Amino acid sequence: MMLTDLLAALGWIDGVALALFVGLWFATTWRIEKDETKRPSVHVLMKRFRYRWMNEMAAREVRIFDSAILNGIRQSTAFFGSTTLLAIGGIAAVIGQPELLLGAGRGILPEMPVQVVQLKLLLVLATMAFAFLRFVWSNRLFSYCAIVMAAMPNDGTTEEAKRTAIRAARLNSFAARSFNRGLRAIYYALAALAWLLGPVAFIVALALTNWEVIRREFFSASRKALLAD
Repeated sequence: MMLTDLLAALGWIDGVALALFVGLWFATTWRIEKDETKRPSVHVLMKRFRYRWMNEMAAREVRIFDSAILNGIRQSTAFFGSTTLLAIGGIAAVIGQPELLLGAGRGILPEMPVQVVQLKLLLVLATMAFAFLRFVWSNRLFSYCAIVMAAMPNDGTTEEAKRTAIRAARLNSFAARSFNRGLRAIYYALAALAWLLGPVAFIVALALTNWEVIRREFFSASRKALLAD
């Protein structure tokens, strides 16, 4: 099937769904990570606590507690990275044999050429690949943060200690940002799976996913807990 025939088989509503997918994903990410706002997200609030954490770490004489916390966070990034890699392998296998998916989904999935199935799964694959890269980079940045923390002077009141704390906080925040982007990519990859059921199902799944992401960042109980006096 030629590319023009493939695009014609999708239809204009598929194009609208795909545009909404990209637009909502990037717009939501921009709003969540926007720092200067009257209603900060959980991501921004946690960023402020990360800076406070590094300042408190610099003032502590014994910093084993801080290294244990950072190690636990790094294990989370490694877990999600390895899990995402397994998902990428599974999706790639299905793309290679889309007939198996069509056979298993007979009566549920609408009739469509195998090339269309592969194209829709490629969107899921690309989104999961983005998530994997974000998790890998997050793990790397947390490693950088651990090294900077280890370079903290014993006397945490010096100017060098304060500068080191800021450097560690920045790396920690960048790592958390990358990790959160990876998590959101997984959410949107799950929404992209609904495209196999048709563009309308894709749009509905995308709307629900986007609302859930916004709710967790701006209207959740965890956000209220962070703001509680």
